[in-house]
Formats: sequence, C-alpha cells, structure tokens
Amino acid sequence: MRFLAKLWNYIKTLSLIAALIIGGWVAYIYDSSKKPPVVAKQLIVEGDNALNIGRYADAKRIFEEELKANPQNKQAAWYLQIADIPQTLSQPEFKEAIDILYQQNPNDSHVNLFLGEYYAANDQPDKAVPYFEQAITQNPKLAEAHYDLARLYDQSGNYEDAKVESLNAIDSSPTPKYRNNLGNIYFKQLHYEEAIKEYGKNKEYPLSALESAKIYWRLEYLSQAINYQNQAIDWLDDKTIMTKPENEDAWDFEVAPAKHLKLVTLEEKKSYAYYCLSVSLFLQRDSGDAEKALQKLRDLNIDHQATIDKLIAADLDALVEANANFAEPVAAYKLLYLKNSSTGIP
Repeated sequence: MRFLAKLWNYIKTLSLIAALIIGGWVAYIYDSSKKPPVVAKQLIVEGDNALNIGRYADAKRIFEEELKANPQNKQAAWYLQIADIPQTLSQPEFKEAIDILYQQNPNDSHVNLFLGEYYAANDQPDKAVPYFEQAITQNPKLAEAHYDLARLYDQSGNYEDAKVESLNAIDSSPTPKYRNNLGNIYFKQLHYEEAIKEYGKNKEYPLSALESAKIYWRLEYLSQAINYQNQAIDWLDDKTIMTKPENEDAWDFEVAPAKHLKLVTLEEKKSYAYYCLSVSLFLQRDSGDAEKALQKLRDLNIDHQATIDKLIAADLDALVEANANFAEPVAAYKLLYLKNSSTGIP
C-alpha cells in the first residue's frame, strides 16, 4: 500500500510539472502572437527617422519593404503616402494631395510640415509659421520642421530665433545640412569665427568647405580660401564620399531676399567649386592657375551653366559689398568671365 501511495504522489508531481511547463509555453506563444514582429517595429522606427530628417526616398523604400512583408500594416501604409508627397511640392497637385491627407489626419506632424512648406514656397510666411509650430508641437523631434522654421526666421532677419530652431534641428539630428544652416546664420551676422567652427564640424561635406572659403575671401586670407576649395574639390571627386545621403542633396543658396538658386547634380556642384577656386586664384593674381581651374569647369560641359554664372556673380557682389578692397579685381574678373551675368539675380 505504501508503494502505491508513493507512486501516486510521484505521478501527481510529474503531472503538475508537465502542466506548468505546457501552460507556460502556451502562454508564451499567446503573448508572442500579440506582439508585432521585432523587424516590423524596427522598420517603422527607421522609416519614421528618415521622414523626420527629410530622407523621403529612404523612407519610401523602408515602408514599401515593410508592406511587402505585412500588407495589412496601416501605419506603414500611411507613412508611405507621406513619403510620396514631397516629390510633388512644385507641382499644382501638391496642395490638393496635402489637403486630402489633412482631412484624414490633421494631427499628423508631417502633414502640417508639408502645409508649412507649401506656404513658405509660395511666399506666405505668416501662413507657414503656424503649421511649422503645430508640427513641432505634435512631434518635437521633427528636425525638418525646426529647420524650415529656422530658415523663415533667418529670411525675416530674426537671427536669434533662427539660431534656436537650428540648434533644435541639430539636437534632433546632427546632420550636415542643419549644421551648415546654422553656419550660414552666423555668417550673415558677420560672426565669422562661429560660422567657420560650425562649418568645420561637417566632415566630408564640400558645401561647408566652400562656405568657409567665402569667409576667408572677405578676410583677405586667399591661401586659406584656396585650401578649403581644393578640399571641397577632392571630396567632390571621391565617389564614396559623394554617395553619402547628405551629399546627394541639392545645394540651396539664398542670393537675395526670397531669391534662391539650387545646384542639383554632382557636375553642377563641381562646376561651382572650380569657379570659386578660379576666383581665389585670380584675386591672388595667379591668372594662369585661375584659367586652368576654369578650363576644368568648361570640360564638365554643364547644361545649366547660366545658373552657376549667376550664383558666382552674386557671390562676387556680396564680397565687394563686404570688402571694397576687392572692387577692382572683381570687376576685372566679371568682365573676363561673366560677361553675360551682371548681378546674378533673376
């Protein structure tokens, strides 16, 4: 009898252990089934981060990848619509598309950002600012909204608020575009040391090197300007560097209040860099090497060379305005090489 009792207790113990193990496994499976896959979560986060810094092509690719794996992911589908919108900014249907998204979700920070960009692009800053501010309230980490707001403040001469918003953009994402914008604000204020320091934080970013060179023009340190311009050209010639996302962005230059010129292709950017180098060499009275730099520019055979001519003419006008000592050599340079471009302002 004792043996049977012990056997019965042993069987009950084994049964309890088995029940606990099976129950725990079932519970684990049940809980896991309720959780979205880790990969899906990661893709959504990556895509959202790309949207926040204006990497819309990357965001589109990420959300398309997620939807292939999970076609019912409504969040990814919504974000994909968001990522598609910016490419139509300059087209008539942009506002209509944004209005449709706004009706669906007026609390989406990206939708409010796009509305702000629409009004900013149409010279209606008073309408743009509230949308940028609303986007930031909805998503404080939306770096593009901070950046756009900084640019509006900058254009209105409100440099202090422009710097605050630039720093907020950098805090959200310390990308070269945002640092370069802060450097530009310091440049406008004639705070050259701070501007060069900010530009210098952008490694392997040719645009910041060229902006630093413009400061050295004004200070009459032409050798330093040449060094920065040669560095920019070296980076522009490096395929690995120029395939970085930040170096595939267009270069946007404010040549006058509410007047902008853009360089989009690598060849256009190289052409501008050689132009800048030729100016430095010419001002240094090295006309032979200046001509060599211009020949490299001509070899690029740019379709939109007139735009670059206007841009360099605007740079030279700004240089003379800041430092009258360059008035005579700049006039000579323009007479030789910019005969069909006066001030460069459309």
